Amino acid sequence: MAVRTPRASNLELLRILCMLFIIGDHLTGQGGIADYSTLSSSFAFCLIGCGSRIACSIFVLIGSWFLCEQPFATRRPLSLWLSLWLYTVPVTLLCALGGLPVSFGTLRWAVFPASTRQLWFISDYLVLLVCMPLLARMLHGLSRGAHRGLLLVLAVPLVLYPTLFAEDGIVSDLSWTFLYEYLLAAYLRRYPDNRLSRLLRHRALALALGIGLPLLNTAGRAWLEWQGCTDGKAFQYIAYYRTGLGALPNLLAALALFAFFQTLNLGSRRWVNALAGTTLGVYILHQVPAFRDFLWNGIFQAQAHRGSVPYTLFVIAATFAGCACVDALRTRLVLRPLYGSRWFRKLCDRGDALAAKIQLHD
Repeated sequence: MAVRTPRASNLELLRILCMLFIIGDHLTGQGGIADYSTLSSSFAFCLIGCGSRIACSIFVLIGSWFLCEQPFATRRPLSLWLSLWLYTVPVTLLCALGGLPVSFGTLRWAVFPASTRQLWFISDYLVLLVCMPLLARMLHGLSRGAHRGLLLVLAVPLVLYPTLFAEDGIVSDLSWTFLYEYLLAAYLRRYPDNRLSRLLRHRALALALGIGLPLLNTAGRAWLEWQGCTDGKAFQYIAYYRTGLGALPNLLAALALFAFFQTLNLGSRRWVNALAGTTLGVYILHQVPAFRDFLWNGIFQAQAHRGSVPYTLFVIAATFAGCACVDALRTRLVLRPLYGSRWFRKLCDRGDALAAKIQLHD
């Protein structure tokens, strides 16, 4: 009988850190707690909110690294969709019953949560997961040269143009960026002797890029925010390099941090792996539109603590911890029984059979 290999915790720890970065950006951008009136506070709040898009790319790189070498499983996209729907509907209804302002449009969105950009990361990641059989078939027939050529061609509209002009250009849907990151992760895993991987195996360089690039962006943004120069070309580039997934500084920082954490040997820490398993649930719960304003300024009263860096860090940690506890309970009490149900297994079996036909190679 095959012994199941314990899951290493290095990349799981990175997923936890990424979710903290994402919460930090959401809090400073949505909660009214950020203060840019002095250079020190401007730098602190820009630093807290600097890593969310890098974190999104890291999530995609981690998932793609493992999925590109695994057979398609319908369970993955179906579980993510259920996880999404079983947060948006109950939480929105509870907010409405609790007297919070919930419009008809918000209720409609809760029922069809993947149809809008409210939770864009989950929607685009779902698209990527559903496309896995087609991507696997395409990659099977690609030589190393063709794979590298495809990455170079796609880099022009998805990386080069956004980096040079600080705008998305003709390919603005982030699903394309996720697709590119999947193809890039697959190339790095299949051909580990590539130049980029060899370069990023140097820990000092990987750490310098992963931390240095966001810090440079933070310093520039903090200065411009403090000076009130947010209408010029310089701020356009600084802001885009922080938020644009396809911008080269973001992509390089994500790759560098991913490579750095790959080299860490943390063994298998059960609590780290368990906490990392809640990260997507944490993302969904704290960003349900009917709930997030109440979270920031109903529960935590963020605006009343405007400019307080220690309180901001407390809210980030408390939001993660609270949402992680809710997600762990929901998984145990609701999702696991659903996963064991006959209809769920039947849907997975049919989806896997269809995916096998798509991936069938001539």
